[in-house]
Amino acid sequence: MRRLLLTLAIAFAAAPANAFTVEDWLAHKAPEAEPEIAYEGDAVSLKFSSPNPAASLVPEVWTKGFTWLKEATDGKLTIEEFHGGTLHAAADGWRAVRNGVTDYAACYTSYEGSGFPLHKAFELPFVTPSNPVVATRIIQDLAPKYFVPEWEGRGVLYGYTAIAGVSDIMSNKPIRTPEDLKGLRVIAQGFPPEAAEALGITTLNIPFPEIYTAFQQGIADAVIWVDPGFVPFKIYELAKYHTSLGLTAQHIDTCINRDAYAGLPDELKPVFGQFQQNIAHAVSQRLGVEFREQALQTYRDNNVELIELDDTQKQAWRDALQPVLDAWIEAREADGLPARALIEDVRRLEAEYGDASAEEMFEVTVKSPVSGLLPAAQ
Repeated sequence: MRRLLLTLAIAFAAAPANAFTVEDWLAHKAPEAEPEIAYEGDAVSLKFSSPNPAASLVPEVWTKGFTWLKEATDGKLTIEEFHGGTLHAAADGWRAVRNGVTDYAACYTSYEGSGFPLHKAFELPFVTPSNPVVATRIIQDLAPKYFVPEWEGRGVLYGYTAIAGVSDIMSNKPIRTPEDLKGLRVIAQGFPPEAAEALGITTLNIPFPEIYTAFQQGIADAVIWVDPGFVPFKIYELAKYHTSLGLTAQHIDTCINRDAYAGLPDELKPVFGQFQQNIAHAVSQRLGVEFREQALQTYRDNNVELIELDDTQKQAWRDALQPVLDAWIEAREADGLPARALIEDVRRLEAEYGDASAEEMFEVTVKSPVSGLLPAAQ
């Protein structure tokens, strides 16, 4: 893997600036990403659904990707979009796909209490790499071994997991150490109760539309969230400090109806499969990389103090929360699951990919796609 990255890095450095980007892909200017299709049959259309409002960040990326797919297949494979929960609520994606209400959907494991014991690792403190596009690729690398079986156990096929960001803290007091957070009331969705206990905080599970008011009224002292939450809900108008911490991941998961995929012409299945990996990167880059830069500027413009922790401070947080991860590993191993191997694989791949840029990771995604994510064409 190091040799692959080095080779790609050298090639990337020798090429013109921005020679291989998501924008190139969407504009059909990345020849390596253009499929060769021999299919001449009737056009096929799939329904894709999500609970996300059509005007929010993610549907914009999905729409561009689906446009590419239609153009790249000369109209032979099109995706009809249904956003804003028109076909199902956020928590019902799995059921909707399994029952054929939709063919392909945003199916969030974070809403499921069971069925994804290994995938839930990315909701634990400091498991997910802070580089979102690297984290997205790592999950793809490991999916055939660890996550595809969990999806199939729920009666659906694996689409992808895109990391939209890792959670930070916005607050009205400076937060640099675990002790600074102790005793505070913190708004946090999907935050492990064991982690809250280890940090000595009280977590408040407040619906997104009510977070601003709750923070404004002093019901909460801090908010643990990601930039695609902080900015649209304008938490920066109230908070004085933003601490970059990278605690847990916000991820966007998708799943695919078995029959809908099986019904695709064999010539189109590889195209649809590779598209999953490319669009996962595009979503992660847009939300986790590009929007991150916009968000940091928004915080500066609103006089929010940006707190960056040094290595010693970061290690203090990791030390405080390591027992939570250790307990999770022991519990999953007791259930007969390879939790320790999963975490070791994540750490190994994180070291191999390092601080690769979004462009470098997209080139890896296109030129070295992961196999085994979807059934092969017959």
